[in-house]
Amino acid sequence: MSLDKQLRIVYSSAPVDATSVYMHWVVGQDDPSHFAITYAQHFYELARKFNAKSWLISARDKKGLIRDDDFRIEFRSLKHQSRSSIAFFAGQLWSGLRLIFSVILFRADILVISEDRTFWFLLSILPLLGIKVIPTIHCTLWPKYKQPTAVQQIIQKLNSWFFRYGCVEICVVSEDIKNQVVKITNGCSRPIRTFVPAYRKEFLDDIKIRDYDTESEAFQVLFAGRVEVSKGVYLLLEVAKRFISVNPNCVFNICGTGSQVEKLKAAALEVGIEKQFVVHGHCQRDKLREMYEASHVVAVPTTKDFVEGFNKVVAEGVIMGKPIVTSPVCPALSIVRDAAVEVTPDDVDDYFNAILRLATDKDFYRQKQKGAMTLRGQFFTYSKSWEAQVEDVIRKICKNSLDFSKYGREATHHNAGLQFETNREAL
Repeated sequence: MSLDKQLRIVYSSAPVDATSVYMHWVVGQDDPSHFAITYAQHFYELARKFNAKSWLISARDKKGLIRDDDFRIEFRSLKHQSRSSIAFFAGQLWSGLRLIFSVILFRADILVISEDRTFWFLLSILPLLGIKVIPTIHCTLWPKYKQPTAVQQIIQKLNSWFFRYGCVEICVVSEDIKNQVVKITNGCSRPIRTFVPAYRKEFLDDIKIRDYDTESEAFQVLFAGRVEVSKGVYLLLEVAKRFISVNPNCVFNICGTGSQVEKLKAAALEVGIEKQFVVHGHCQRDKLREMYEASHVVAVPTTKDFVEGFNKVVAEGVIMGKPIVTSPVCPALSIVRDAAVEVTPDDVDDYFNAILRLATDKDFYRQKQKGAMTLRGQFFTYSKSWEAQVEDVIRKICKNSLDFSKYGREATHHNAGLQFETNREAL
């Protein structure tokens, strides 16, 4: 890349309303529908910092193309991912080829891409054309507790070549993903970096950390996220039935949308616990924050069938000072262990016993609450964020070809509320 050329970056993102994020970002605001700083917003910050021509392609089921100065935002549906196997594979191939042609026609220097768009191995052609690829992986390559199928093994074998030779560096959101990449490449992958979701320190404003009064206060368990079978909502219903029989002074709050909302309501009604197992459906940001603050425990019962990433509910529970109950299916467990009670995946007894102990053992509850308070600082540290890790890779790519004094340009509201800590842990 010559010095007189403006850097061009394409970002193929996970599902997000990138337009809403952008409209808030240009006026110096975070999108209020998210607690965390979105990866789309991180990308906008990077594009402005490098004064780059940028194109964000979002995996969202809506159509549209927005152009604004050096920014282009496009939505491309990935409906094929919910269809039959043949349609899925055909869709992944077409989506990947379309992305490759777009990147070439855009004359991109760098492609930053999450895992939703296509098979990784298809992107191996781009380095041959001088285009650098930075994969940012948010979900495990296959369910952690299941052996890959024969087809998945073939795909991962092909993907391993890309992770060895086809990319610059690899950014992952958990150690579980890192371990899988290392496994399929026999330890010969490109360098791997780990990031965590990032939040503003203002998120802590007015948060009330309180002890649980086991004698008079109703014990509240919160589930927040997609209301789906694979997210463990029916497992949690079974836990609630048993818990209520032992400790009736309790409420299980289920917040989120999904295909099982009405069915879950009906199931709770059928067993007569609808007043203590409350399915709220979608909750606006302020309402969900109230739910977090009112809860005593955050349950994340994702099942072994789900390809899990870093569940942000875990981070938000820790930030709020709440003990977490989850299993190793949830990769986030590895960095919040002192705030969590680890259980066996898909085990109703383990979930029941963990929640019951937190409800009845004050010292144990306070120990986990203290762990949460100690661990939450990592989510406010810029050096641990997606933006910081991708920025460092881009700087390495451009080190010998970009004059940053000429092309670097700070965003007017860049990372307010994040700590620029690189050599020590915060809080």
